[in-house]
Amino acid sequence: MLETEPQRYDGVSMFLHWSIAIGIVLVAGLELARSEFPKGSFIREGLKPIHQPAGVVLFGLILARIAWRFTGAKVPPAHGRGLMDFAGHVAHIALYLMMVLLPLLGIIYVFGSDRVIDFGAFKWAMPMKATLGGLARPAREIHEALGVTILIVAGIHAAAAIFHHRVLGDDVLKRMMPGRGADARVVAAG
Repeated sequence: MLETEPQRYDGVSMFLHWSIAIGIVLVAGLELARSEFPKGSFIREGLKPIHQPAGVVLFGLILARIAWRFTGAKVPPAHGRGLMDFAGHVAHIALYLMMVLLPLLGIIYVFGSDRVIDFGAFKWAMPMKATLGGLARPAREIHEALGVTILIVAGIHAAAAIFHHRVLGDDVLKRMMPGRGADARVVAAG
């Protein structure tokens, strides 16, 4: 008798998924922690230069993930659970939209305020206050609200994966987890 092992995402998709997930939590977490310290304090000012360059690197990973998804990713099929599959699809679309909008809004704010993104070894400057100045403040406000929203949606996404694993006992979580035999398709059952 042959037993089909759960279909899984490919290694590139897993790497990008987990790198981006961890990055979003770290960048957002550091920014939320930073806001708890008084303005001008050593810790608040020490954490300040991390957010923008880390966000740009994350944006690069996000764009790579989107490109990979449409060009080479191995995507397992849905489970055929109707409403659950639909909810998962909507959550993924929402996460992708937020992952693109968040850094774009941050970039509009930075360049619309004639600021630079300092990577330490180099700076990225595009003074566009004349063009984007009126959008800078609203972009920042939406960026901040969206930052909290993406954490909530990502938390629901993670909770749903754990629910699938623990309650439904299916392979939804396993197919995005790296590990031995990630590309195996069929194993002999004895």
